[in-house]
Amino acid sequence: MDHYEEWENTETSEFTDEDNEAEYIQSIEEKRKSRSLLLIFIQLVITVLMILTAVSVKLIGGTVHSTVGTWFYEHYNNSVWIDTAEGLLPFQDNVKLSETDNALPENETDEQEESIINKLKKTMKKPLTKTVLTSAFGERELEGSKEKHKGIDLGAEEGTQIFAVMDGEVTIAKEDSSYGNYIVITHDNGVKTLYAHCSKLLVKKGKKVKAGDKIALVGSTGQAYGSHLHFEILINGKNIDPATVIKIDEETD
Repeated sequence: MDHYEEWENTETSEFTDEDNEAEYIQSIEEKRKSRSLLLIFIQLVITVLMILTAVSVKLIGGTVHSTVGTWFYEHYNNSVWIDTAEGLLPFQDNVKLSETDNALPENETDEQEESIINKLKKTMKKPLTKTVLTSAFGERELEGSKEKHKGIDLGAEEGTQIFAVMDGEVTIAKEDSSYGNYIVITHDNGVKTLYAHCSKLLVKKGKKVKAGDKIALVGSTGQAYGSHLHFEILINGKNIDPATVIKIDEETD
C-alpha cells in the first residue's frame, strides 16, 4: 500500500509540473504577440503622423516644403538644367532652385534681377578671348522642331581656352549625354554660369576660381553640332540671355 501511494504521488507531481510549464510557455507567447501588436500599432501611428505633417506643410505653405525640395533637387539631380533628366522634370517644375513660398512680389523680384544684371554687365568677363555668336538665346528650330535655347552658342576651334567669367566655386564638373563635358560655377548673389560641350575640363568640383582663370577647352562633346561653347547665365535659377551681359564680338546667327 505504501508503494502504491508513493507511485501515485509521484505521477501527480509530474503532471502538475508539465501543466505549469505549458501555462508558462503559453503566457510568454501571449506577451510576445502583445508586444508585436503594440510595435506594429506604434509604427502605424508614426507613419500616419508623418504623412499628415507632410500634407499639412504642403497645404499651409511656409518655407519648409520648398527648402527640403530644393535640397533634394540640388543633391540628387546632378544634371541641373538638362532636358534629359526626365525622371525629375515634374519635380523641377514645382521646386525652382531659388523659389520660396515667401518670395518677393514680382515687381520687386524684377527690380532685383535688373540690378544684378546691371552689375554683371560691369564686372563679368568674356568666356572666350573672341566671342562669335552662332546661336542666340531663346526659341529656336532644331531638326524641324522648336526648342528653347537656355543659353548662347559661341563658335570656336576645338582646344580654344575657356575662362571663368567671374570669381566663384566650381559646383559641377562632369560629363553628360546632352551637355557633354560641362562645368557649373556658383557666384555671389544667386548667379550661376554653365560652360558645355568642352573637349577637356581643367578644374574639378570644389575648386575656387577667379575671373579669367582657365577652366576648360572648347569641344563638341555631348549633343553638339560642330565645335563651340554653350554658355548659360542663371540668376536665382532663372536663365537670362548672356548676350545682354557679355560683349559679343561677332554674330553669325
